[in-house]
Amino acid sequence: MKNYPLYSADYYRDFAQMTEGIADKYDGRTAVAWYTRNREEKSATYRQVMEDTEALRETFIRRGLAGKHLAIVGENSYQWLLVYLAAAGCGAVAVCIDTEQSDETILQMLKTADTEAVFAAAAYMELCRSFLDGRGEPVQLTGKSGEAGTVDHWLEEGRKAIEAGQKSPVPSVSPEQTASIVFTSGTTSMSKPVMLSHKAILTNASDAWANVLVGERVFSNLPFYHTYGLTCAVLSVWMRGATLYINGNLKTVMRDLHEAGAHSMLTVPLMLEAIHNQIWLTAEQSGKADGLRKLLKLQKAKRRLGIREPGKALAALREKSVGNLRLIISGGAHMSPEIMEEFDLMGVTILQGYGITECGPLVSVNRNHYYKLDSVGLVLPHCEVRIENGEILVRGDNVMNGYYNSPELTAEAMDGEWFHTGDVGEMDKDGFLYITGRKKNLVVFKNGKKVSPEKLEEMIGKLPLVKDVVVYGAASGASADDVKLAASIYPDPERTAGMDSYEILEELQQGVNEINDSLPFYQQIQMVNIREQEFAKTAMQKIKRHLV
Repeated sequence: MKNYPLYSADYYRDFAQMTEGIADKYDGRTAVAWYTRNREEKSATYRQVMEDTEALRETFIRRGLAGKHLAIVGENSYQWLLVYLAAAGCGAVAVCIDTEQSDETILQMLKTADTEAVFAAAAYMELCRSFLDGRGEPVQLTGKSGEAGTVDHWLEEGRKAIEAGQKSPVPSVSPEQTASIVFTSGTTSMSKPVMLSHKAILTNASDAWANVLVGERVFSNLPFYHTYGLTCAVLSVWMRGATLYINGNLKTVMRDLHEAGAHSMLTVPLMLEAIHNQIWLTAEQSGKADGLRKLLKLQKAKRRLGIREPGKALAALREKSVGNLRLIISGGAHMSPEIMEEFDLMGVTILQGYGITECGPLVSVNRNHYYKLDSVGLVLPHCEVRIENGEILVRGDNVMNGYYNSPELTAEAMDGEWFHTGDVGEMDKDGFLYITGRKKNLVVFKNGKKVSPEKLEEMIGKLPLVKDVVVYGAASGASADDVKLAASIYPDPERTAGMDSYEILEELQQGVNEINDSLPFYQQIQMVNIREQEFAKTAMQKIKRHLV
């Protein structure tokens, strides 16, 4: 494969220009669609998104919220997006709150970001009311049409003012101005408040489009309060005029994916692993696992002859599993190349990317016709990467303005214009980036040798009984570097049904022993423990390692 020219992409200086630009370009096309509990499809065109954003922005300006910090607390919804666009459009700062956090953490996030007004889903109204403590009432994101105290009511207020010819002047916004405060996922420590500018977010979204061409119907269940969900799954998709199907309910993800008939999906490895696991579990339970292996082996042989389209049996399995999907963009964590290859043999290409909140988030991504399964792709056009002592450093238009009210943390993370990601990686001669671990996760031994637990976790994760695993350095002596490698494993409940704890441990230990036989002594797992409960995870389904 050889690289090819970037796709033509539009670039915008600020959010107001972007919402107007996509409305002028795509007008009556459907911009966003979603399904109710009763499977009823709702949607809004590009023109409607712009008009609704302008109406809500008008109300924000009239109520003195331009330039203020406005928090959004709720699951994915059309109203969530409107609040974000309207806030950024009038020079306010949209504070994106991770609703997967505890009430205490949510309150701390609201306080840390100096939040002055809150837009919340019904389930968080009381919590947000307690935060405001008499300084106003939270506005409900969704509610009955026309009901006071809802986003829909504020929309109507803005529409009436505009229709009456009383539209307010829109404050000017510079591209470098902070548009959003987004909190890091907090896998190894407390979440940090990242300030992202209009230029950082919008350039990153356009760069994503320039690298990867998605289909006309795109599905995503990624949370909007995470940069991957907003920049890559919403803004980048809108910039190219596709229809985005959104989902905010894990219980209806697969239903909505099939209903949407989406051609492309943006998601995290955990969802793909769950689909892959279900395919094989069903095959095993029906006695068809050997047949599936033969089909995949045959398809692999056909590929070597230049035949890419899968046979009828694999095509039927693909349709049953993921509907019309032909392209999946995966990010947020490492994806197994073996799983990607099996999806590819079924006719679904998985493109892995790499990002970090502080970089808008996307740093690199594989391309439609130029990719490597074990790589996280090529660095984006307006972004630079250098490897320093094994660590990945990033510089470019997508890099954050800093951590809000945290000059010390900002100084620790930035070396001039270069951001220290904390990720360990390397780049090959073709410019493909590889992530080999997380700097903070490295296990360091007395003799100076270092082990990246992520590689061992990938190997152990392939064992049939394993659902999740964390490898870490367990203290085995008085000094901090006197450690031995341990694996904490959460077994797959479906695959261990009917087995007692001794049987589970025995089979897992046997699998770990086989892995150890292929590794040098210092990399071998010396202790295995079984968890009865799942690991605590972030919204991007990364394990919170500091809680293990």
